[in-house]
Amino acid sequence: MSHTSETRIFSAPAASVPPVLSSADDYEALARGPGALACARTDKLHHVFGSTRSGYAIYYFGNILAAFDFPALSFLTDSGQQYAFEGEYGTTLVEVLDADKQRAVITQMNALFDALKANPMIAYEAEDFGHLSEDDIEKALARDYVSASPYADTNVWGDEGDTADYLFTYLRSVLKVVENALDEGLLVIFSAEM
Repeated sequence: MSHTSETRIFSAPAASVPPVLSSADDYEALARGPGALACARTDKLHHVFGSTRSGYAIYYFGNILAAFDFPALSFLTDSGQQYAFEGEYGTTLVEVLDADKQRAVITQMNALFDALKANPMIAYEAEDFGHLSEDDIEKALARDYVSASPYADTNVWGDEGDTADYLFTYLRSVLKVVENALDEGLLVIFSAEM
């Protein structure tokens, strides 16, 4: 039986984020407070909701990262986050990105995109779920589309968060949130429910 893994990333003022998140309740307070404010912004992308069937995009991205030395991006996989909170329905993984981490994410994500455009076979070989067709990676990497909810966006090809276009739209969108947060001196909060 498949399940859906949900992710969320949003910007937040540093003063609104405690130095340590002690519980899932601490994270939920951020999501309801600064997260809701980030969602309400219409000037720039400051939040992204992700949803991927059976964790497809999360595990696939982890497979792609295995071919590189880009540790700043590991928080987008199923490990490498600062916090893990066990709950009734699974684990919530949380990462807080300060300005230094944001700069590293921007540098490494752009380097990843460049490397995959130069050699898309890396992404094809990393996908072991059988969901890709010919030219899927090239088409997905050629786009510059971003979205606050790529899983529900009809401009994103495929459905249920298990396509190359979903993954790369999601990654570009996450990158845009990080860039916008860095420009404004905000922190970035990421969570994944696994």
